[in-house]
Amino acid sequence: MRLRRALPVAAIVVIVAAINFLQSGLHRTAGPQWQQESMTYLPQGERLKPALLGFETTLAHYLWIRTILYFGGHAITDKQYPWLIDMLDVITRLCPWFYPAYEFAGLMVPEVCRNPEAARIILERGLTHLGATRWNIAFYMGTIHLRYYDDRKTAAQYMARAAMTAGAPRGKLAATANAFFTQAGSFHEGLQFLLFAYETSDNPEVRRHLAAKIRELQRRETE
Repeated sequence: MRLRRALPVAAIVVIVAAINFLQSGLHRTAGPQWQQESMTYLPQGERLKPALLGFETTLAHYLWIRTILYFGGHAITDKQYPWLIDMLDVITRLCPWFYPAYEFAGLMVPEVCRNPEAARIILERGLTHLGATRWNIAFYMGTIHLRYYDDRKTAAQYMARAAMTAGAPRGKLAATANAFFTQAGSFHEGLQFLLFAYETSDNPEVRRHLAAKIRELQRRETE
């Protein structure tokens, strides 16, 4: 029994060590472009799961820490995030109940990666596993469909789903949905979404990013 428990732990240690070793080698031998990346080699979540024997969450948490460091490093330098989508995809495949990764997918990927379709695909996974308990995921989906696909009908469906989720702030959701549908594309609609997302986020990186966007929008309006 002890041996069976030790095997997946050892596998995680080996995988983490291998990731760090390969990245260190790249940093020593490759040019500046490679040195910018901190997650060049990512494990394949679906292939890895059978070997982890229930320890997927442990590895997902490790990769999440690396993802936050990666995002923070690029946020203060070149503001380029070529590996962010891959990181979030692997984390949510390893641990599909890990909500913080879905928040990043919903709020960051469409804007900083300019890829709302990748965000939508990852959020679909979140709806499957957390849709009954996390209203935010449906809210992010509704916002993506409204802002990037101009699909008001689908956006309304996701907003309704978010409002019906246990623990959802129904009053604020109703007000925000009304702003989306009656003032789409206006300053008021954009600012209300940013303020609402800021108020309902617990992630410091997300809140810092949103606060900067709110200040920028308010400054543009007064100019």
